[in-house]
Amino acid sequence: MFKLLAVLALVGACVAHRFKGGHYRQTKDKDDYAYKSSSWEEAHEYDECPEFDDSYEEDAEGSGDTAKNGMHHFMSRHHPKLIEDTCINVDAGPVCPNFSREESGHCGFETVTIPKGWWMVADIDMADEMGVRNAYKEKIYYGYRTPNKIRFMIPVIVKWHLEDGNRVKGELAMYVPPEHQEAPPASTTEKVKIEEWPETKVYVRPYGGYRDDEAFRKQFEHLRTALNDAKVSFDKSIEMEAGYTYLRYGRQRIEAMVIAN
Repeated sequence: MFKLLAVLALVGACVAHRFKGGHYRQTKDKDDYAYKSSSWEEAHEYDECPEFDDSYEEDAEGSGDTAKNGMHHFMSRHHPKLIEDTCINVDAGPVCPNFSREESGHCGFETVTIPKGWWMVADIDMADEMGVRNAYKEKIYYGYRTPNKIRFMIPVIVKWHLEDGNRVKGELAMYVPPEHQEAPPASTTEKVKIEEWPETKVYVRPYGGYRDDEAFRKQFEHLRTALNDAKVSFDKSIEMEAGYTYLRYGRQRIEAMVIAN
């Protein structure tokens, strides 16, 4: 399982979302990636706001290519993978930190609390077309996880700092596993920082698809609109993407996320 997680780390939730062409074929033959359907209601912890033009029909046929495990690629938008099917426990320990989730009491978003804890953080080179991927692979994976034998955790969070609505700075972060939370190994490279994040409340919209989908970017607009309509205060200078799933293997889950004030 550790080997599987290491592979997932290389091409998983945080990286290479642009590489989703139909010529890719799934070859995993693992029960972990078994096809599981879900309704819109099951995949979202809130009611959709009726004024949002965000309806879609799930294309169960995906790209038409079928993997050994009988799954499709789900190249088009689909219902996001259920969080309980994503944050599983393995022999090495939990895969996700203990985020608490609750209904918001308003349409269009769900409320999540990220517990206080240590994170490994790397800057994203904004001039690099592959900046997100390289922040993970070259910095987090080779610079910190590999030398310290740190296992993979999800979600991988991409934090964007905004000025006048434009993304001007990016950071990629991964939670330090529970077994290392009391004393995280020190980083030996300036490219990776070990930061203690306070308990943080965020508002989210989950999405079934890929980071570079136009419809995913639209989720931030819907999220801000729903929060404003609910008169909920949030930090307008930061937006975050939380990636939970292994790219191209079945249902995807990526969340549009903003921080509560």
